[in-house]
Amino acid sequence: MKKNIKWFMPLVAVFFLSACASHVTPFQYYTLKPVVEVKVSNSTKASIGVAPVKIPGWMDRASLAVNNGGYEIIRYDIQRWGEPLQDAVTRTLTQNLSTLFPWSDVQSGPWLRSQAPDVAVNVVINNLSWSDNVLELDARLTLLKKQVRIQSSSIKLNRTLPKGSSPEQLVEGISYLLADLTQRVQKNIIAQQ
Repeated sequence: MKKNIKWFMPLVAVFFLSACASHVTPFQYYTLKPVVEVKVSNSTKASIGVAPVKIPGWMDRASLAVNNGGYEIIRYDIQRWGEPLQDAVTRTLTQNLSTLFPWSDVQSGPWLRSQAPDVAVNVVINNLSWSDNVLELDARLTLLKKQVRIQSSSIKLNRTLPKGSSPEQLVEGISYLLADLTQRVQKNIIAQQ
């Protein structure tokens, strides 16, 4: 009888594991896209640098997460970022600025002090909230010229999303908010010339 139980238990375990595996939902991966509307500046800077964007710790996760406008964080279970969010935001801002300043050398940092760009853009995202179909980005923007701060400002941008938006529409909304932020950066850079 004990011999039969030795063979029976592993078969039962395999049966249960295969049943569980058939119900696993695969992850969905998302990335941000540069979607800035082309309003090319005739203004040129020899070089523009985008420092690695700082994001809140609760956003620095593999899964998509937004603040509900209050104290709660909404986290999606199977919807995930395809790359670290800090890298995605930095990359997107850099690509957007490259589109807006096609005659400038636009690169993301960090860089050596001796290789500092003419103008550096430092962005800190304070909050990303989604409440009543409004997606809001709260950020702090600092411009540096040869590593000396020349301007610093708080920026709040928002986009209205369709009612009942999907996670993909949420990610698209974030991409458009970053495009709006990039256009604000463009105006600030031009104003400093």
